Amino acid sequence: MNEGLGHARNPYDDVPYRSLPIEWTAPERLALTSMLHGGPRLSLGSYRVLELGCGDGSNLLPLAYYRRNATFVGVDASAVALRAAKAHQEEAHIANVGFLHADILTADALLEGTFDIILAHGVLSWVPADVRDALLGICARRLAPGGLVYLNYNALPGWNVRGMVRDFLLAQTAGISTLRERTTRAQEAAAAMAASFGASVDDHPYSRLMERDFRFVVESDPTYVAHEFLSTENHAYWRSDFTALTARYGLTHVAEADFNYPWSRVPDGLSRQLAEANLRGRSADDTLDLVSYRQLCSPILTHAPFTPVAPSHDELSSLIAAASLAPLPHDGSGTRLYRHASGFEVEAKDGAVGAAFERLAPLWPRGLPMRELFADTAAFLDDFRLLHRHGLLDLRLCEPAHDAPPSAPLNACEARWGGYATSPYHVRSAQQ
Repeated sequence: MNEGLGHARNPYDDVPYRSLPIEWTAPERLALTSMLHGGPRLSLGSYRVLELGCGDGSNLLPLAYYRRNATFVGVDASAVALRAAKAHQEEAHIANVGFLHADILTADALLEGTFDIILAHGVLSWVPADVRDALLGICARRLAPGGLVYLNYNALPGWNVRGMVRDFLLAQTAGISTLRERTTRAQEAAAAMAASFGASVDDHPYSRLMERDFRFVVESDPTYVAHEFLSTENHAYWRSDFTALTARYGLTHVAEADFNYPWSRVPDGLSRQLAEANLRGRSADDTLDLVSYRQLCSPILTHAPFTPVAPSHDELSSLIAAASLAPLPHDGSGTRLYRHASGFEVEAKDGAVGAAFERLAPLWPRGLPMRELFADTAAFLDDFRLLHRHGLLDLRLCEPAHDAPPSAPLNACEARWGGYATSPYHVRSAQQ
């Protein structure tokens, strides 16, 4: 969220970044993803969270608001962003979060103790090497045993194309004095390029790809364009290079935080198909990213070494399931079909599964423990994990607090700040 961390002149003071809540940074989601992939089991009773590059607090404040049992600390180098964060904190009366004005190179000296979760969204790829290394050093030193680090970075090969777009826009805006003016010019140039590629008569895949990526710049928020495409620093990594880099700091991969979202989901059987065909590039993971056209990675890391431990039957049976699958008309023959809001249809081959869907639908977004849905959970755990992996059903370790804390309602504040509302599940929705 703050590419300028580590330097005295901060472009985020000139053009404040429009921050938003990041769904998969919620502690419950991180803890669940780690458990499902054999990673550390994070206690959600009482814990500490550090966000490096917290911006105006749009991600951290709703996390703290709904999780009064935890303590949150945000660090950012932008004085403008932190003034907004502290003003928002005061307006919403959120006491369990603190903010530090510091860059990554000096932040460690101001921090106290260790943290169970460290978040850094939109930092690693957008800083020079010395700041990147300082960031990883903080993660290594400040992460509590068994804790989780969330990072994200621009990934190769997908950012090869975005990088070409960035190079073009940097050239187009060279010599323009202010970042705001450069951003306006960049989006104008991107619109012209998108139109040019769109008018191509040969319909070549390259033309469609470039049209899409230039159109992406046109349709993006101007503050995102300013700090993503016009930043002096923007570094994309192959997964194998990122793995080697983090290993230098004693950190190892657990899972992708957004593994069950469409853009991060690996097609079923792809790894096996590539292995059977003996197709491997720099590494197996790099080959997967090459085939999947990976543009962004959001890994969860922990201290190395750690040995993955598959979730037990008891752990899985204790999970809460939540779903809003609507039953389709049924003529009494065959199996029942249920439709997700995305349009995908789920077939309930077993009557107990259909009955569970119908119990869950009116409760959405709340859920029920698996043990309340099934007398024998073992028969259905794999099916529900598959549905969760495909984003058609939620599995949760616990339910966050739904009752509003005794303070100014967060959503009313968020409507004024940015025209949206964040739920207890850290999901953002638009507000009129």
